Amino acid sequence: MKKIIQTFPTVMLEAIIDNEEEINTKLCYEIKNLFNNKNTQKRALSHQWEDFVVLTDNHSTGYSNFTTDSNLIKNDKFLFFYEHINPLISDFFAQLDYYGEWHFVNSWAAVYPKGAWVPLHDHKIMEWSGVYYVSAPKDCGDIVFTDPKEYALAAEPPSTRWRGNYKQKFNPTNGKLILFPSYIKHETMPNLSEEDRIIISFNINTGKENYKFPNL
Repeated sequence: MKKIIQTFPTVMLEAIIDNEEEINTKLCYEIKNLFNNKNTQKRALSHQWEDFVVLTDNHSTGYSNFTTDSNLIKNDKFLFFYEHINPLISDFFAQLDYYGEWHFVNSWAAVYPKGAWVPLHDHKIMEWSGVYYVSAPKDCGDIVFTDPKEYALAAEPPSTRWRGNYKQKFNPTNGKLILFPSYIKHETMPNLSEEDRIIISFNINTGKENYKFPNL
């Protein structure tokens, strides 16, 4: 007898939150105000992401408030969102038999106009990371995760199924929350729609809140 066994799965969460229309209406309002505030630093997305380009306007490359001094976790106007998704995340951890403490380390918003994207990267100094879709029109660009075995099995033929460069795609929709281990490399495809893709991303660590986020 012969069979293929897929071992060592990577556990991720995909969920649609409750009351997503009401939550997203509030988030769109607060995110718009955030980026219209002249004191909010805007980090460029797309090909300028890794160069840490700070914008003075809402540029066509896309923009995020992912900077050293900006953390939505500390912004009272976004507290309702984190309180809303807190039980969902705790329930996910419970399904993994983890019932200990956990906390949001940092969080940021990002706006992707038509053509905007973000390159392959990871958040591996953290434990868990998440993305939430505030506005995700059709064809706004999938998020794509790369099989972490790619780096441990670099000598494997790249076309071998389930090994090497295997990708897992998620199609964005309004109200969708994805939670994943921070070490997994991921990227987003260009937004092909005429509307902005708007997201909130965040990082989570387990245990007591004693982690200081480093300078970026």
